[in-house]
Amino acid sequence: MAAPNLRTAFVRAEGRGALAANVAVLLTATIAINGFLFAVGWATPGRHMPMIPPGAVVGLIWTVLLGLMGAARWVYVQRSGDHGWRSWTPYMLGALCIAYPFYTGGLQRNQAALWGTVVTLIAALIVMLVLRRRDARSPWLLVPTAVWGGYVLSVMIAYPA
Repeated sequence: MAAPNLRTAFVRAEGRGALAANVAVLLTATIAINGFLFAVGWATPGRHMPMIPPGAVVGLIWTVLLGLMGAARWVYVQRSGDHGWRSWTPYMLGALCIAYPFYTGGLQRNQAALWGTVVTLIAALIVMLVLRRRDARSPWLLVPTAVWGGYVLSVMIAYPA
């Protein structure tokens, strides 16, 4: 009996527990993926770009950014009352961000990384616009993702592989 109530509270962003759940889902996925990347050696210092912090710091940055994506969903549902497809767009952005190291072959500097960064930046802007249609506050939680994406893109352009 409790399971459907927890699921409903999570989907409808009811209460502070739902905020914790929305953030925890993306944080858990991020921490697990970061652990995997370090375990297989994909996040080693030999693979990082100039002007980009070490792998552990980048992992921490992404952990915070994905937590903010979960919080953006919660704020959006709380303020707009909409728990339909629009509310899940921060999770879609999160899935794209989590997949990044895999389609770039372990965070290598290549064309997939460049275009993946462009797509991620555009996706962040689109998600912000989608959420903005019904709520003015939740998109602000995604601004750091767009800023980080823009910074990484500028470094990739300045220091091509």
